[in-house]
Amino acid sequence: MKRFLLLLLAVFLCGCSIPRSPSSEESTSYPIDPERTVRNYRDFKAIWISQFDLSEVYLKNGTQRPKDDYTDRIADILTRVASLGFNTVILQMRPYADSMYPSDYYPMSRMVVGEYGKEAAYDPVAIAVEEAHKRELSVQAWINPMRAMTNAEIGQVNDRYLIKQWYLDPTASSSYIGKVGSRWYLNPAYAEVRQLILDGARELLERYPVDGLHMDDYFYPDGVTEAFDRIAYEARLSDGASISLADWRREQLNLLVKGLYDTVKDVDGRLLFGISPAGNYNTVFQAQFADIYTWCGNEGYLDYICPQIYFGMEHGSYDFAKVATAYQDMIKTDSVKLIVGMTLGKAFAAYNGEEDQWAGSGKTEWIEHHDVLLRELSYTKTLPTCHGVAYFSYQYFFDPMTGEPVIETEEERDRFLPLLKTVSWS
Repeated sequence: MKRFLLLLLAVFLCGCSIPRSPSSEESTSYPIDPERTVRNYRDFKAIWISQFDLSEVYLKNGTQRPKDDYTDRIADILTRVASLGFNTVILQMRPYADSMYPSDYYPMSRMVVGEYGKEAAYDPVAIAVEEAHKRELSVQAWINPMRAMTNAEIGQVNDRYLIKQWYLDPTASSSYIGKVGSRWYLNPAYAEVRQLILDGARELLERYPVDGLHMDDYFYPDGVTEAFDRIAYEARLSDGASISLADWRREQLNLLVKGLYDTVKDVDGRLLFGISPAGNYNTVFQAQFADIYTWCGNEGYLDYICPQIYFGMEHGSYDFAKVATAYQDMIKTDSVKLIVGMTLGKAFAAYNGEEDQWAGSGKTEWIEHHDVLLRELSYTKTLPTCHGVAYFSYQYFFDPMTGEPVIETEEERDRFLPLLKTVSWS
């Protein structure tokens, strides 16, 4: 009887009583021009530009910066990016189930307009993409599909958006979305939730001439409990399945990732889709339930995997070479390439004497050496499946507002940037 009731409940949760996303007929259509230029380079040399890099660029005195001022500043940023030898920007467009551009599916981000509930005076993403392409930079649209607003923030969102409707609905707020700590997350166990994410991805790929879609490392959140998705999981068990909660969660993420890949290729087969998991592959697979082995080992999930290998060469347990090799070994198909993610964050901290506290025997490496990234970039040449690199993030290279080079990372930058300009993995 329990299994029967759970099954009925699961059917009910997918029924029409819960607000649904707009159908394709209801949403705005932006037909793709098949003649448009798609800029994706064989040697992928990327820099992440996050919402935090641009927080002051988007806003002035708590509201959206005047359009001409913003345009000048984003143009200057992209000029500096190109001057360093980068050919690709990974631009944040959806950090918290919100949007950096006016969207039919997601509310405007407070990072752009000051607070949730406000509308944009102009479209900053359209300007950024145009300015990037003027400089022959490829633009990868960066989304965090599952992470949403805090409990305090979601109350400010306009009721027309699904995320707010689900928050207000007692049934949906215990199924379609779930709260971990003070923050809400979308639950990919439901087709309706996955469809919202796919609709949002299609919207930005069709609306802007971006060159690909990039998914970050926010999968199931740290601290997630069984309560987050108990109803959906128990409904699956009631249907006769024998599967652990961990494997079931990986299955749900696989459905989402496959759906995103198919959406990207349906819009334009020339566009790229990649995912950037954390460097610690054991945590990624076991605690965040991201099935990186399936994604890297089979066609139809990814064009590239971009692990965030934010470790030194002397890290006591997850040194750079070990992690890069582990991710390379996951790749079992020619359709998936390795892009190696690195950061200047450790060099920035080391400038002020901060040790790499989780690095064990290598905790002082970034203090004692200023060629760590040069050695790491050189090492990528030994990886047969590697086709490029990505660096986090713009604010470690330049002050986003003044354009002044960041003094804390100068020595590391000056050593690896000359090689970045000439290196090729072809």
